[in-house]
Amino acid sequence: MWRRGQDVRQFRSLRVAVFLGVAAILGVTAAVILPSTTALLERSFVSEREREATNTIDLFATSLRERFQSLIRQKVDAVEQRKTALRDQGDQVVSVLSALRRLAANGGMSETAARNTALQWLSDQPRSEARYVIVYDGEMRVLIHPDASLLGQTLIDGRDMKGRPAFKAAQEDVLQYGDTFSTFPWQSLDATETRLKFGYFRNFEPWGWTVAVIADAEDVQRAADAQMAQMIRDLTNSVHALRLGDRGRAMIFDGQGRLVIPPQGGDAACAAISTAVDSCADAFAMLPQDLPRQDTIAVPPPAGADDVVLYAHLFKPLDWRVTMLLSRDDILGPAHEVTRNQALLLGSVLVLSFLAAYPLSGWLVRPLRRLEVRVRALASQDFTQDAPPDPGLRRMIDDRADEIGRLASAFAFMDETLRAKIRELIRVTEERMRIEGELAAARDIQEGLLPKTFPPFPDRPEINLHARLVPAKEVGGDLFDFYFAEGRHFYFVVGDVSGKGVPAALFMAITRTLLKTSAEKGLTPAEMLAEVNDMLARDNPNTMFVTLFCGRIDLAAGQLEYCNAGHNPPLLLRRGAAAPEALSTVCGPALGVMEDMPYRAMSLDLCAGDELLVYTDGVTEAHNPDKALYGDDRLLRVSAGGMAADPKRFVDRLFDDIDDFVAGADQSDDITVFALHYAGPGADATTAAPEALRSIG
Repeated sequence: MWRRGQDVRQFRSLRVAVFLGVAAILGVTAAVILPSTTALLERSFVSEREREATNTIDLFATSLRERFQSLIRQKVDAVEQRKTALRDQGDQVVSVLSALRRLAANGGMSETAARNTALQWLSDQPRSEARYVIVYDGEMRVLIHPDASLLGQTLIDGRDMKGRPAFKAAQEDVLQYGDTFSTFPWQSLDATETRLKFGYFRNFEPWGWTVAVIADAEDVQRAADAQMAQMIRDLTNSVHALRLGDRGRAMIFDGQGRLVIPPQGGDAACAAISTAVDSCADAFAMLPQDLPRQDTIAVPPPAGADDVVLYAHLFKPLDWRVTMLLSRDDILGPAHEVTRNQALLLGSVLVLSFLAAYPLSGWLVRPLRRLEVRVRALASQDFTQDAPPDPGLRRMIDDRADEIGRLASAFAFMDETLRAKIRELIRVTEERMRIEGELAAARDIQEGLLPKTFPPFPDRPEINLHARLVPAKEVGGDLFDFYFAEGRHFYFVVGDVSGKGVPAALFMAITRTLLKTSAEKGLTPAEMLAEVNDMLARDNPNTMFVTLFCGRIDLAAGQLEYCNAGHNPPLLLRRGAAAPEALSTVCGPALGVMEDMPYRAMSLDLCAGDELLVYTDGVTEAHNPDKALYGDDRLLRVSAGGMAADPKRFVDRLFDDIDDFVAGADQSDDITVFALHYAGPGADATTAAPEALRSIG
């Protein structure tokens, strides 16, 4: 009874938990959707308004540019017409002077009379402030001038637009180019004011005269100013038509901050946009000094004016700033309206969802409660046996096609699969424990085959050696061995069987036994390898092979005979030598590949203090986590210092260096190192120079 009441309470708690979970999900959803939607709408409206403002100002700037270019073209046309008229009059004057010069040249009159006639003719020409003729010679003396009092005097220069003496510079230009135009300020004919003049200068080379036709240029400027004023009046209507939002206004400033075209409504319209703006001049103060040319930009508002949005375009030809000032509230108002409507809608949905969530949670939880009871019962069941029948679970699977039915089906499948997997796991674990036990025994047997006592021959001072083998797996395919024969001959072998694991270990054991049997016959290393190769290759269905280095030292004579069957070249460390010497001669192929293979032995003389390092490729092919190999170069550096007559310490140092290099990376191959120090035939042995390496095969 107590258990049933507890289950009812748990059922109600689960139902409440589901209801609260649904309510929490809906609440969190609303809390996430509203701010994110508001932010998204604000960004969208700001971006859209920015594009609208930018496009509007760009279109206006394009219209302004076209109007200004038209104004410039009209001014250029007026100037060109004025230049044509001046050039025609100048050509007429030079034509008359040329005619008189030709008449004098043909004897019709004297040169002096021709000049006087020319000056008299020029004096009779019409003159006014609008246009008159001046003639002066190379000494800048005035020959013709509307003011007769200046005749014969040195011409007083004004300054042209480039800051040069106007008449002197014009004379230099016509001497070089034949004619020229110049604009300069000069006194009026009545000497009452200074007016802007435009002159055409022409050289009359025969008499060294410079002819200048001077015209008043201010009428052209007045016409241009009138056209500019008309353009501003036309643009004013366009500027007043540029609006964004309820309060946005456009205006144009010049470079000094003066309003060229004020907004419609003036300063009052600017002040209505923001509390941070008192007048339109405040908008100009917000503009940066380095506005980009031909680009409309959004100007960041200053501190305290966050409710203002400002856009500006620099029209460089007139140094005008086309500016649009907007209220941020006008931009974001539609977004806030959409957000409020969305909040009301979402709130209504939440209320309805909460009302429907509680009965829905009961309907959802009831089958889950049944599954909970079934799951709790799993803890007390024996998974090695089949599951007991459960009619309620079966009905749930058969009658429901929704998620609950699929969950019940998945539970039944899990129960069945779990029982099968546990039974399989028990079987595999037992099998693995059996195999691991056998591998451990095999490893103990393999380690028992290898020499373990070092130094192995304390009563033989001629040699000192140390060796270590570290398999990559429980058992390995590397081997090393050493033994005496006939008292004075010391044999040693180091080999590497192809492959790893148990097959390699068995092949290693066979190879080691055959080698020792051959050595007991007193064979040379080459004869040993040839005999062992034939026996291995004769019955080798798996085509396994072993690389091997076999050496025999005559301790009395200090002679080393060796044979290398495809193995890594050992390193010979001569006493006092700067670097190790690799015994790189290969004497034959690896053992076990093919019968009747020839092997030749090599020989060299050892001196007291010489040392020999034999290793398998597990040393040089050890790799770090980055897959970089230990390599021959690093082995040579570690070996360069020699063993200092202590092979054990050298082997320990080499393995420490390998461990530092691999930095915890998995070992991929067996590693074997054999180090030997030759002390000489006796305590008084001398160190004669070794004979050259020679073949004895």
